[in-house]
Amino acid sequence: MKSIVNSQLTGKWYRIAHTNSGFEMKFLEVFVYLSISCEKCLDLLFVGIHEDRTKVLKKLSMRLIVNDKGVDIVLKYFFFRKKLKVLTLDKKNEIIIVADDKLKYLAIYSRKSVVRHEVIEKLLSDIDMNAKEISLFSMSISQ
Repeated sequence: MKSIVNSQLTGKWYRIAHTNSGFEMKFLEVFVYLSISCEKCLDLLFVGIHEDRTKVLKKLSMRLIVNDKGVDIVLKYFFFRKKLKVLTLDKKNEIIIVADDKLKYLAIYSRKSVVRHEVIEKLLSDIDMNAKEISLFSMSISQ
């Protein structure tokens, strides 16, 4: 994967689909806002919307780590730290797919609130997931 710079990620991203995750499961809709806070860090504002339209906001710090294996995202929230790998960043369709090391958690974010299923299936099929197959049918689709 080519290198990613912070400025490519700033702005609003909608969560399109994800594998089951405890914290995010209770939300009907999720999106994040990314803004540059310093040269190497991004501020991430997580917005989760419940069925009754109430919102949950959470601010995290995010750092991109580029190495010879690819691009990692490190999220920090107080003492909590989570590392995700960027599996793909499709600039044409403005989609980013991230996952943890064991592929137990995988999420698809897009700049658009609606993305065609064929586009996502194509991106998922192009990713080398060590013989693990993930399709949209095994993921929770955001509305």
